[in-house]
Amino acid sequence: MSAYDAIETVDPAQHHVAALQVWYNLNRERARIEQELAVSYEALINRYREKCAECDREKRNAMLWEKEQRMAERELNGLKAAAESSPFAFVVIDGDGAIFREDLIARGEEGGSQAAHELHQQLKAYFHENPHFSSIDTIFVHVVLSVDGLSRALHASGTLPITDHAILTKFGRGFCRAQPLFSFTDVGYGKEQADHKVRKLFEVMEKNIQCRCLILAGCHDNGYATFLESFRSNQKICLLETTPPAADFRKLSFKRVFFPSVFRSEPLPARSIAPPQYAPAPTAAPRYPGSAGSPPPGFNGELGIASLPSPAPTASPKQAPPASLVASKPDGQPSSYAAVGRSSAPITINIASQKKPAASRPYYQLNKDDERVDVPLPKPDPNAVKSLEDRMHANGKNFCNRYYLMNSCKSANCSFYHGDRLSPAELLVLRHKTRNLPCGAGRSCREISCNLGHHCANPGSCYFGNNCRFADMHGMDIKPTIKIYEDGTREIL
Repeated sequence: MSAYDAIETVDPAQHHVAALQVWYNLNRERARIEQELAVSYEALINRYREKCAECDREKRNAMLWEKEQRMAERELNGLKAAAESSPFAFVVIDGDGAIFREDLIARGEEGGSQAAHELHQQLKAYFHENPHFSSIDTIFVHVVLSVDGLSRALHASGTLPITDHAILTKFGRGFCRAQPLFSFTDVGYGKEQADHKVRKLFEVMEKNIQCRCLILAGCHDNGYATFLESFRSNQKICLLETTPPAADFRKLSFKRVFFPSVFRSEPLPARSIAPPQYAPAPTAAPRYPGSAGSPPPGFNGELGIASLPSPAPTASPKQAPPASLVASKPDGQPSSYAAVGRSSAPITINIASQKKPAASRPYYQLNKDDERVDVPLPKPDPNAVKSLEDRMHANGKNFCNRYYLMNSCKSANCSFYHGDRLSPAELLVLRHKTRNLPCGAGRSCREISCNLGHHCANPGSCYFGNNCRFADMHGMDIKPTIKIYEDGTREIL
């Protein structure tokens, strides 16, 4: 084969076919890349749209939060302005232990008024001297106590030896009237009643932002020291000390204030100590200015002190002279305080156990739980019982209790008997019969003239059991602790 033939056998298009194949491959790669770019672009577009929507939401939320923030700031500024414009101090006093001075209590309403004004002035002086409380102008004072319990303690200790048992109530009345923001609350009987009320008032005022100073008068009771442990960091709390504080209060770092011109600085004595000015003379009774040397109105020969005047007791026709008055006197000379004053012979007067006859003015009794306790009636005369029964059978009707016992039957169509008056002995029998009828008000009755029964005569061992008319009152304490007269005067028993 010639060289020419060899050249002719090579395919001239082969070179172009290879180039074309390369071109095809590049086109396919480009298409793949374009496809990938399109997919990536679409994904980026979607993410961009999502981010735009998220940004729009955040923008709206930011606008809402900004609006709420502005509203909250306005509300906060308003509260701050209100708190700063009307700050007040609250003083809560456990009156069973933080006791007002006895010379103030003895003066009744006048003493209560003076105590309120003195306390208010001293509190204002303390606030103005303290830079933290200098803006305080309004002062609330709340005294919580058991009036009957404290009265009994004052009289038993000899601290307040007067017979006006309502004197503490009068003191509280004057205390409240003197200052319109001062309160005097009687919580009645119960050891924890005052403590519970004091703590609740303290907790409420501790959370009040307008209360810039909170003062507690209760350093006599270790229980308050435990209660105050959870308020250690509160700078607005102060302690009002009256008597020396209990041991646990030494661990507390609260600010302390003292007002000895208003409160007693010593605890009540454990037993009665009669003041010298009330001690009776050991020999003859003293003379008094007036007619025939008679004792002045309101003089209590039993206690040797002046008291409120009361009606004279009804004299018994066969009343024996008091055994406590032993005097050497001529026969026929009357044994009276006037005669004692005129006598020159040595006389011994025993005041230890002498009991004055019951006053004729009406009263009712309460036990330690403020429940009505019936005044015992004398034993009826059997002859009077028979006489009353015979009259009832003869009349064919029961006697009208209102007509005979109260003289006030106002019913025009009363079905009970109205007629001749009963004798005193028969009236006593009728009272016994009426006492067997339960009063509708029960133990809560405060009607001084009520003749109905308010409890079972034997609430601890009643013979009739559940058939008793007073069965729901069985177990009641019928030991009286206080007398209350129609003029509101109280007498601790």
